[in-house]
Amino acid sequence: MEQHGTLIKFGKLEHLQQLRDEGLLYLNNLPYFWNIEDEELRGDPFDCAVQLIQGPKVTMVMPDGNEVTICTDYTARIRPSEPEKINIFCMYALRPLIEGAFPVDEKNKRFGDHALILMNRDAFIQRLESSLKSQMIVGDADLVEYVNDQHAGKLGPFRKFNRFSYQYEWRLVCYDGPGESRTIRIGSIRDISVILPTDEVNRQIQIHFEPVAEPDRP
Repeated sequence: MEQHGTLIKFGKLEHLQQLRDEGLLYLNNLPYFWNIEDEELRGDPFDCAVQLIQGPKVTMVMPDGNEVTICTDYTARIRPSEPEKINIFCMYALRPLIEGAFPVDEKNKRFGDHALILMNRDAFIQRLESSLKSQMIVGDADLVEYVNDQHAGKLGPFRKFNRFSYQYEWRLVCYDGPGESRTIRIGSIRDISVILPTDEVNRQIQIHFEPVAEPDRP
């Protein structure tokens, strides 16, 4: 992560308990995110698109002088090959120095009524990397960059539209998967995490900034 902070996983209590007790990460595959209809919570038909092409209305003038509309404003996407073998795991990246990342936006409550908060983000990432290596799973992990909703050009797995920016997402993207959802176990993380009701996250986490020292006067 570019800034100091931590990671939070919102979800159902039973799933978060499995994550805490067993280190069980559940990764849906890419078509799941393309096809799910949940008012743009998890569903995103442009997720991981290699490239986006956006343009204005297209018309064609016929020999008789009449104008025919071929399409209105359009968006075309180039999808990655074998998308069913791409699996994704997401968490909220709380970075106090990034404007808007804290307090956590209320819209994130829709992900679940409980939240697993990492007390030691670096230890979690180290355990994850070790597990991926031991299982010979090819994957990348990084923060998501949010781009203008009219963006055209390269996108990829770590760029999403601004309308999702309230999610401040950190994600793990794994390749060469089984062609469906997959699970990864990294071992218990009880020693580096805590589970809270989602409503308590902004109350339980506190950010303190030390006052800036006044310069000595001559």
